[in-house]
Amino acid sequence: MKNFKIRDYATSFTTLMFLVIGISGVMMFFHFYDKYVKELHEILGLVFVVAALFHVIANWKAMKNYFSKKVFLFAITTTIVVSSVFVINSLGKGDNPKGVMMGRVLNGPSAITFQLLNGDYNKAVEKLKAQNIIVGEGKSISEIAKENKTSPFKIVSIVSSK
Repeated sequence: MKNFKIRDYATSFTTLMFLVIGISGVMMFFHFYDKYVKELHEILGLVFVVAALFHVIANWKAMKNYFSKKVFLFAITTTIVVSSVFVINSLGKGDNPKGVMMGRVLNGPSAITFQLLNGDYNKAVEKLKAQNIIVGEGKSISEIAKENKTSPFKIVSIVSSK
């Protein structure tokens, strides 16, 4: 078996990560098992970036020549224009509704959010006390979580559980 060079590893991992990221991205686009492949796609996307950087470094001499060609200038210009269109298009859409709703639930008065999540403020408070979580009067879920050194999502989970 021959000795592998960094170029061999970089090219192999870049190719394989490209395939996994490409396939999982297509699956997510068409909503085929997207909730199962989302984390895979995100984490291996980071691995892909590292592999691609090693690939560029390992092949720098050839890449330098490639970067000076007109086809590369065309590709980078097209990529910037298309990406800019997506970014500019998303600017007019306002805040993400899920983020707005989550912010209001976590930062609104607990009397309202507990009612929303549980249907009964007093039962929600009892559930939290059973878990040794102290609920301050008029506090938000975020404030309660901070004072009890826990996650606000844990509080939401406790309050909304059956």
